[in-house]
Amino acid sequence: MKRFLITVLMFFSPIIISAIVMEVLLRRIPNDYEYKSHYLDKNSDNIDVLVLGSSHSYYGINPAFMKNKAFNAAYVSQPLFYDWQIIKKYDKHWHHLKVIVLPIDYFSLYGKLEHSAESWRVKDYNIYYGINTGNSSYNYNYNSELLTNKLRLNMARIKSMYVNHETDVLCSNLGWGTEYTFNKRKDLISSGKIAAKRHFFTDMNDFNENVGILKTIISYALQNHVKVLLYTSPAYKTYVQSLNRNHLNKTINVVKMLGNAYNNVFYFNWLNNKEFFATDFYDADHFDERGAQKFTREIDSVVSVVEKTDHNRFSPRLSSSHIPDQGNQK
Repeated sequence: MKRFLITVLMFFSPIIISAIVMEVLLRRIPNDYEYKSHYLDKNSDNIDVLVLGSSHSYYGINPAFMKNKAFNAAYVSQPLFYDWQIIKKYDKHWHHLKVIVLPIDYFSLYGKLEHSAESWRVKDYNIYYGINTGNSSYNYNYNSELLTNKLRLNMARIKSMYVNHETDVLCSNLGWGTEYTFNKRKDLISSGKIAAKRHFFTDMNDFNENVGILKTIISYALQNHVKVLLYTSPAYKTYVQSLNRNHLNKTINVVKMLGNAYNNVFYFNWLNNKEFFATDFYDADHFDERGAQKFTREIDSVVSVVEKTDHNRFSPRLSSSHIPDQGNQK
């Protein structure tokens, strides 16, 4: 029996060794998750404004155009659960934090990353942020680069890094996503319909849990004298017109309710804002680099008022022509 086991081990040893080497090589490829984790390790003590959320804020808010010391810790498909985990991880370090900026969009309160087509991203929070992802921490698929992706993709990433010297870091030094540029922009008609369909959830199983997580973030901020700026992201009309009204209204009603319940919550709805044009968008629900600059200046203006006011019922007059009917919907 012993001899048989040794023979089997010898037979499979090249495969096992190759797998270990590939896993090490893949983990050593610099990526956005690792970059953001390292940045927060070193700088969370000095951040005034923390941007969290999904791709809408990852590509939509460029901290380089904000007056405060800000960092964009948002990422593609990042749900509220991981926003909260990031806040918790640096709990003892938010000494300067004044405002948390968080988009609550059409899809934000529905679904979980683990239940989505992009569940492979869970491993990035486990491996690079060192975040305990609950039951997901014990799933081997969520702890391995090699097992999460197809072999062809893993080989391509290794070649890209170690032959072509190209990393997976696609964000700026302040965490803003740099990939969605005007030169690469997509068709705004088809992308709007496709994104709206992708963002619609047929079940409500995770809705209450996500609302609970959002309340937890707000309560944590309240206890630590931090304001929370919630907003619904601007989008092109082809996306907006394709949204399910009941689905959308349910989300907005929850956010408005939270705005009434917590004095540290400010909510602005820019979804239908007419100050953003087709030329501002990369696709129907994401800004390109110029749209991001324009929107960031708008956010920065609102943050300047939010951080100074004692209550959440002001009427924004700053760059007000962008906000009027959509702003502060109390």
